[in-house]
Amino acid sequence: MRVLYVEDDPRDADLTSRALARTAPHLSLEVVNSIDNALARLQRIQSEPIDLVLSDMQLRDGDGLYLLNRIRENSLPVAVVIVTGVGDEETAVAALKARADDYVVKRKGYLERLAAILDSAFTHYSADAARRANPLKVLYLEADARAIETTRRHLAVHADHIHIDVVSNPSEWFSNMRAKVACHDVVLVDFKFAGLNALHVLRESSLNSNQAAPIVLVCSEPDEEFARQGLKLGASSCVVKRPGYLYQLPWDLEQAHARAELQRREAALHASEERSRAILNAIPDMMFVLDREGTYLDYHASDEESLLRLPNEFLGKNQWDVLPPELAARFFQSFADVFKSDRPVLLEYTLPMTEGLRFYEASMVRCDGDKILAIVRDITERKEAEESLTQALDEVQRLKNQLHEENIYLQEEIRVASNFGAIIGSSEALRRVLRQAEQVAPLDTTVSILGETGTGKELVAHAIHSLSDRQNHTLVKVNCAALPGTLIESELFGHEKGAFTGADARRTGRFEIANGGTIFLDEVGELPLDLQAKLLRVLEEGEFERVGGSYTVKVDVRVIAATNRNLEEEVRKGAFRSDLYYRLSIFPITLPPLRERKEDIPILVTHMVKQLTQKLGKTIDAIPQETMSKLRNYPWPGNVRELRNVIERAVIVTQGSRLHLIDDLDLQAFELRLHAQAAVHNGTVDPLHARETLEQTEYNLIMRTLKDVHWRVEGPGGAAELLNLHPSTLRSKMRKLRIERPRYKA
Repeated sequence: MRVLYVEDDPRDADLTSRALARTAPHLSLEVVNSIDNALARLQRIQSEPIDLVLSDMQLRDGDGLYLLNRIRENSLPVAVVIVTGVGDEETAVAALKARADDYVVKRKGYLERLAAILDSAFTHYSADAARRANPLKVLYLEADARAIETTRRHLAVHADHIHIDVVSNPSEWFSNMRAKVACHDVVLVDFKFAGLNALHVLRESSLNSNQAAPIVLVCSEPDEEFARQGLKLGASSCVVKRPGYLYQLPWDLEQAHARAELQRREAALHASEERSRAILNAIPDMMFVLDREGTYLDYHASDEESLLRLPNEFLGKNQWDVLPPELAARFFQSFADVFKSDRPVLLEYTLPMTEGLRFYEASMVRCDGDKILAIVRDITERKEAEESLTQALDEVQRLKNQLHEENIYLQEEIRVASNFGAIIGSSEALRRVLRQAEQVAPLDTTVSILGETGTGKELVAHAIHSLSDRQNHTLVKVNCAALPGTLIESELFGHEKGAFTGADARRTGRFEIANGGTIFLDEVGELPLDLQAKLLRVLEEGEFERVGGSYTVKVDVRVIAATNRNLEEEVRKGAFRSDLYYRLSIFPITLPPLRERKEDIPILVTHMVKQLTQKLGKTIDAIPQETMSKLRNYPWPGNVRELRNVIERAVIVTQGSRLHLIDDLDLQAFELRLHAQAAVHNGTVDPLHARETLEQTEYNLIMRTLKDVHWRVEGPGGAAELLNLHPSTLRSKMRKLRIERPRYKA
């Protein structure tokens, strides 16, 4: 118990601390020397709890009563004991009236009794707090206003946990008796309630079988003998109005409520026992009660023929004498586990019965302290059903896992096949790529596909896989740039359950899924260095370990890698392993950018327009020659992917049957040339001045071209034709850059 001792006399504080340390070592004493310090300490009561405050009455900054009142006003959860001097009994009485839990008078030997007084005070406080937490609600049937007020005032001072509601009119009581009683704990009835005999009230109440609250009678001394007849009619007790009876009244009310509560609990227990008995008789399981050593004490079996032996053959005997030795040993080990946890301990076993081998499941729990309850269920039919399904379920699960692992990749296959059904083009550069793919496809050689973004590296990987002997297996695709560095190892090689936070189950990696097929590693140049070594091992030895795994997984996988980076330059920088680079570069295929196979653009455009019009529900059957020329002359830094985006925007905005471009490709080509020139001539310019330099370069180019053609803007040989711009676009730029033809004075 933690005690806060408020004492400003250091000598008394030291004597008290020594005495309590000797007589009550279970008390932890903390001493403060003023009321202010005590209040400051009590402000921290939530974080640093205090159970009891022991305060001297006379302190230099006030008295103990002031501290007591502050504690009660703020409803602080502590017991309070006041220390007074000899002959100061009036102060002690005042402290008790202020709800002190006890007081101590500094008489000879008081320190020897102090520990017992503190323990008693804390017990008193705890009981009082429990009563206040659960106030007793009393319905008072009394017509005398003076008696009502006297009772109210007394209970408010001496038993404020008892709350009274008054009914002073008999008609009000009989009209709504059931509802009023239901929300109260005790009914207190004056024997001569408004001229009525309280026995009449008891008879009316007894007719109500749902009467829950007990009744306490209050009578005057002349009516005592007659009033006690009410005890036979169901009254809980009878209080006679003798001097000081109000001090007895709270005790009688609490006892009446306690007895009624006990009766309700006994009735509930009896009902529960009846339900339990009915449930027990309906349960087909066998039940056995045993002691720690395994001796059978009791049993329940709805059919005694299901028992291994008759009751008189096993009751009072040990399991070692009843069961086969191996099974008895297993039960004995399970008994030890039962007493280690409150959770049921399960044990499955078999027994040879007259009808054959039977399967059982025993669920064992601790009961009655050191005994064991074993509930035994015959699970033979369940086991037979499980056995009959095992082989079929294993096969179904294997096929389900395989389909699940390949599902997302097959969906991607369908998407790619619908969007890019074939590699479109007839240029020599593209035919050279396809010949290389056709040559390497039947082999298991590692292939690296190089090229700018949007050139169709994934389509070439599809073509190689489709022409290979692995075409009936999955082509698994992994975009190494799209995976976080912390997850890419798990994605490629899988992980075991519990390998890291969030690994709630074992995960199969992409290399395992691709076993027997092909894996396409897109953007392989983005792999972290630590994973490059693991990838090299797979390429060279065909084996790896899952993340968190302890055994080697062997796979037969063909690797096709792709990147738009210059891996040779990355090797020189130290960002890519040279041994992995040489292992991937066995058979490189370089895809030409679209600007190097412009003869394929008309075929690609026609194919894309046809595909997109079907998708968007439009009819476009003509592509103007001017539009096709713009498409052929544009450099296409984004290659086929950019071309498709431009065509899709054009199909969306086209209203008639002739394709109409929304993108100004001439202007975009011009700006690309300006960017290129700015990069060449101003490669070291501060980025903050890059915009100014670009505008200056654009200004200089237009001025130089205009001067070369003597300021002719349009027409054959004009500046617009040389700059490959529409005349109106050129004039707009001239206005923006404030370029004007010089005027010569005569």
